[in-house]
Amino acid sequence: MNIRKLHNVLHGIGWIFLILGISMSLNAQETTQIKDKIKVISRVTDNKVLLRWAATTPSAWMKANRYGYHIERYTVKRNGVLLNPPEKKMLTTNALLPEPLEAWEQAIQQDDYAAILAQALYGEEFSVEQMQEGLAQIINKAREAEQRFSFALFAADMSFSASKKAALGFEDVSTVSGEEYLYRVVPQVTEKILKIEPGFISVTIAEPGPLPAPIDVYAVGDDKTILLTWEYELFKTVFTSYYVERSENGTDFKRLGDTPLVNLNDRPGTPAKRMFYADTLSQNDKKYYYRVKGISPFGELSPASEIVSATGIKKLEAVPHINSYQFDNNGDVTLKWEFKKEAEDKITGFELERSDSDGGSYNTIQSGLLPSSRLVKVTNPEASNYYRIAAIGKNNERNTSFPAFVQTVDSIPPMAPAGITGVIDSLGVVQLQWKANSEKDMLGYRVFRSNIEKEEWVQITTAPVRTTSFIDTVQVKSLNSKVYYSIVAVDERFNMSAYSEKLALSIPDVVPPSSPMFSKYKVEKEGIRLHWINSSSDDVAIHQLYRMDIREAEKGWLLIFQTDTVSSYLDNKVAGSIKYRYAIFAEDESGLQSAPSTPISISNQDKVNTTIVKRFDAVVDRINEKIEISWKKLPPTVSELLIYKPKKGELPVLWKQIPGIVNTLEDTSVSPNNVYIYQIKVITKTGEHSKLETKEVAY
Repeated sequence: MNIRKLHNVLHGIGWIFLILGISMSLNAQETTQIKDKIKVISRVTDNKVLLRWAATTPSAWMKANRYGYHIERYTVKRNGVLLNPPEKKMLTTNALLPEPLEAWEQAIQQDDYAAILAQALYGEEFSVEQMQEGLAQIINKAREAEQRFSFALFAADMSFSASKKAALGFEDVSTVSGEEYLYRVVPQVTEKILKIEPGFISVTIAEPGPLPAPIDVYAVGDDKTILLTWEYELFKTVFTSYYVERSENGTDFKRLGDTPLVNLNDRPGTPAKRMFYADTLSQNDKKYYYRVKGISPFGELSPASEIVSATGIKKLEAVPHINSYQFDNNGDVTLKWEFKKEAEDKITGFELERSDSDGGSYNTIQSGLLPSSRLVKVTNPEASNYYRIAAIGKNNERNTSFPAFVQTVDSIPPMAPAGITGVIDSLGVVQLQWKANSEKDMLGYRVFRSNIEKEEWVQITTAPVRTTSFIDTVQVKSLNSKVYYSIVAVDERFNMSAYSEKLALSIPDVVPPSSPMFSKYKVEKEGIRLHWINSSSDDVAIHQLYRMDIREAEKGWLLIFQTDTVSSYLDNKVAGSIKYRYAIFAEDESGLQSAPSTPISISNQDKVNTTIVKRFDAVVDRINEKIEISWKKLPPTVSELLIYKPKKGELPVLWKQIPGIVNTLEDTSVSPNNVYIYQIKVITKTGEHSKLETKEVAY
């Protein structure tokens, strides 16, 4: 037998297998890093246990086809008593392998699914060459192994006898009623080749139950088509596919095609809930009867579902069109429309529908209009109306016209709203209220807001508000101190009133002012003179200057001065040779205090007249590109040294601040053809400052 010819069977069983193969192949590509393992299902029937299993990946399936499976059975309970340890029995003496090619010939002649399995197992190639070009291009992109795997699993689901020949099914006929078993399907593939986890399933031997019938079947007629739908999700693990049967008399049913139906909408992450099937009819107005049967993974056919019926319905094609309307002296409106005369026998009549807006919900306000009617009168119409005419078909179809906007004449706007009030809480929630207008045709109110007094208004309501209150939210952490509101009244003709009086609301102050900062200081004979830059915030009330004695830091800060606009202060209550820290704050009208300025430390020191730094020298080392600075070791009364380094002609800049125990330094930040000036000042442990010692060096 030439097994290569078996691929023609794929074409013979129809499109559904092709699409299933594409679907499963694409799913295999989308789902990455799937574990290689065996999944097992079972069914008890006639004191036998039917087992079906499958690998989760094409590679695991192909390896297991080569090395086979062993099936182990563990008896875990007998007549309700737990066995410890369970009784183990090997159900396979030799590894269970797919039957050789020669053993498939008779099955292939009788079973299309056996032919598919044989082709998947032994075919030299596995393709769908003679299908339509578009689908063929899609499936040819999938790997051949995935095609074989996908078709093999589906064929095994459709034919239990073929699954046994392919080593994907097994019958255990040595069962005993009242016992409970654990079956273990173990692929004989070593971990060195591929690690495949075995499959498990627990089975209780009891009276087998029949397969359920598909439920919740509905049939809906359309033009030469009947759409069938039934429950899928509930029986997802019971049935793999379905057959639909049709009858013209409700008794004699015939299967619609030999190809079973599978649900192609069931995807990971978006599971399908129902099955759908469209039956194409040759004519309308003829009643057909339908029933559905499910197919289990063991190839069993379920009982038929309840019978449903439907009739093909000719679509209503004619559509009415409103072409004019006219008001009379009483303010009533008459609508006129067009409709094909020859389509009157297809309808039972017309209905008039109305809505407040084009895209809103329409309500039927007049029904039972005759098929020959072409006008209708509406008494006491609303100020603004959207009307449409619906033609009602004899099969309850509805064809509706485009909406026609009809508005009664009124160009007088309502009065501007009055009595607007409002409050803002600490979270920025604004509650507005105003007096209701007295006009009878009021539609509602529009609320406007601005953040600056002379700024243009911005509407903050998407549609007219029908109440006389509104809740808004503003940012309390903003630079604006006020927010402004105005209300406009709108009537049912969408005439708008003038703006109401402007309402100004103060925004709660939760933003502290910006921090002031020190600009300079000077130690004078009278004390320490401080200068600062005031806070830039508009609502600052006072600036507060604090001082801390470093010796008594545990006592904290002391308020020594506060002012509104002054930006300097002479602190004359300081002692000599003591270091002080200063900080300044700003406080606004709401009592909010700014963050402190960057604190500064100032010593109100007495200068040491004697020279402390001796043998101060600077030596140029041009080979190593540096200047070596040194001086005689200082006495222990010295706390630290301040070293300044400017270039000649520039202002001194603090270069190093080092402990008093250091007496050498290297300056590597030098460049040729420059004159550097080094200056040293000593600070004693009592806070006294010495005079500057200077050394000039040409590099």
